[in-house]
Formats: sequence, C-alpha cells, structure tokens
Amino acid sequence: MNTTAAATQAGVTIATIRTWCRRGAVAATKAAGRWIINAASLARRIEIGARRVPQPADTPDLNPTILRSIRRARLAYTPHRADKHALADRYVVAYPLTGYSHPSAFGVTVWREKGLIDDITVNGRTYYVLSEMAARIRAAIATH
Repeated sequence: MNTTAAATQAGVTIATIRTWCRRGAVAATKAAGRWIINAASLARRIEIGARRVPQPADTPDLNPTILRSIRRARLAYTPHRADKHALADRYVVAYPLTGYSHPSAFGVTVWREKGLIDDITVNGRTYYVLSEMAARIRAAIATH
C-alpha cells in the first residue's frame, strides 16, 4: 500500500509513515521514489502504538491527533524567558493550533469546544495552555 493509505489506516500523518519507513519501523520498499508499505508490518506497528498509548477512558470523543498534541504539550514552554514565570505549572501547546491545514477539524475552536485549552496572554503574546481536564488526560496518558 502507499503512504496515503497507510497513514489513513494508522491514524497518523504521511510524514510519520515516511519516518517509520526510513527507520525500519514498518517493512517497506521504495519504488520509483515512492514507498510501498507491507500491510502486515503496518498492522503490527499500529498494534504496538495502540498498546503504548491507550486512550484514557474519559476521552472517547478525542481523535489520535488531539491526544498526541496533549501528550506533547510542554511544561512552561516558551522561547521568551520573561514569560516562563507566568506560565509556571502550565502545559503549553508548543505550536499554534490555528496552523493546521484543516483548522475546523483540529483548530482552536474545536479545542475550546472540548474544554481542552485556556488562553493566557503574557507580555502581549497569547499562549494556548492545557485546561485542567486536558492536564488530567495528559497525566493519564503519561502513566500508561
């Protein structure tokens, strides 16, 4: 199968599939500059990922992309030292949520509707930080 079909099946991005191919996480060959992925190998990799990051019981409506973003949120992340004190003890989503190619699916509005983020403005900069509920989800993911 090709990278697009593999990404759809695995619930990850095409870039992730390419990385798995390059690193040997899935059996794949390159033909005419395109990856051809072994379906059985992909199924094993999906199973490994499912065992490593189980979805917390209280998050049935969250897709894998949102759960990965919650897991990757960083404590007091900011390139601006002056803002670190104001963000202490908060998990910051390190990239702008509105930067997705499909903001209606994964953007700020969806995160707000699900109660996952709070906005904090510090020194004229707005940071998206995990809400208390999202921080609990992050803790549940981290303990598995």
